[in-house]
Amino acid sequence: MPALWPGLTSAAASAIVPRMNSTIALLKQCMAFQPVSDRLDNVNRLVAFLNSYLKKAGVYTRVETLQGRKILYAATRATQLPAILFSAHLDVVPATDAEFKIREKSGWLWGRGSADCLGHCALLAELLIALKGQADVGVIFATDEEIGGLTTRAMVEKGYRGKLAVIVDTNQPNGELCVAQKGICTIKLTAAGKACHGSTPWLGDNAIDRLIEGYVKVKSLFPAVKPGREWKNTCSANIINAGTVFNRIPDHAEMVLDIRHTEITTPVRLLRDLRKISGLKAECIQTSPVVFCDAQHPVLKQFAQFMSRHLGHPVPISRMNGATDARHFSALKVPIAILGAWGENIHGAGERVNINSLLEHQRMLVALCQTGLPALDACRS
Repeated sequence: MPALWPGLTSAAASAIVPRMNSTIALLKQCMAFQPVSDRLDNVNRLVAFLNSYLKKAGVYTRVETLQGRKILYAATRATQLPAILFSAHLDVVPATDAEFKIREKSGWLWGRGSADCLGHCALLAELLIALKGQADVGVIFATDEEIGGLTTRAMVEKGYRGKLAVIVDTNQPNGELCVAQKGICTIKLTAAGKACHGSTPWLGDNAIDRLIEGYVKVKSLFPAVKPGREWKNTCSANIINAGTVFNRIPDHAEMVLDIRHTEITTPVRLLRDLRKISGLKAECIQTSPVVFCDAQHPVLKQFAQFMSRHLGHPVPISRMNGATDARHFSALKVPIAILGAWGENIHGAGERVNINSLLEHQRMLVALCQTGLPALDACRS
């Protein structure tokens, strides 16, 4: 058995090792459900399975529903207001049947969801079992994070909250503690022109040309990002629709931009700037807010210090370019921490999670919940 951590009781420590062994088995069981976001029956069956699994272990559970989609909440106590509220998601992106057959090789577990995010869900389920009745902890197991995260938003609106929100949904090799993530602004640019025969382009006005010219101007608003200095606005053109046949100049062309922005920018400002510089029609399709927490917040400072002591090295404080369900906790005005075990090839055919990292995060989070963070006592839930 690993040595006890400062403040960790022997009872809690003795529960950790068998729970760690169960984590791998539970991950394998969860993956077998193939819980792709839009396979609602599969996702709901996984919720039912995990709910039963936790209830049999004596953990408090409650199942909520959003438009037929089940959402699981589980806690060490019968409350929806725990001191620490974790969040992870049970849904995954599509994959082949072969990718849902988990395999172990060279210290890694391979398969869809192993890193994003079924491994983390298994970790948190076993954490609850190890700490039932000993700590004030709850977990939201969301079921649509990969397609928008409305289930997490619904849970927050239903009153599930904590003094600290911990989103276990990132995959860094160095045990980083992330305290911010960029906002998302999806914008569609539309160019109008005049159609004519492809052999006489001078008689028309090519909407594709207009779109390209406008996009080049838009790109000037987003300077190139260098590694290590990524906390800047970025823009990528990810969808283009134009033309119907090879010999006709199109009179309509459109492009969808994926813009990731920092806390100093707003979607309103982005839309205004794009319209002005491109000369094109620009409309906002969807937005997601920035998550930006002060790394000097007493709770987050203590969290990072705890992680550093446990992992044996200084823990980097980071900000991420992607998005997680952390965005749905922003309105609660509580400190938010984002972390996760080391994973690679997320959403790809070679998705995998490092076994040692997964279990080390489980040990660390069990110890954190059992010992607590003194600064939490000063926070209002």
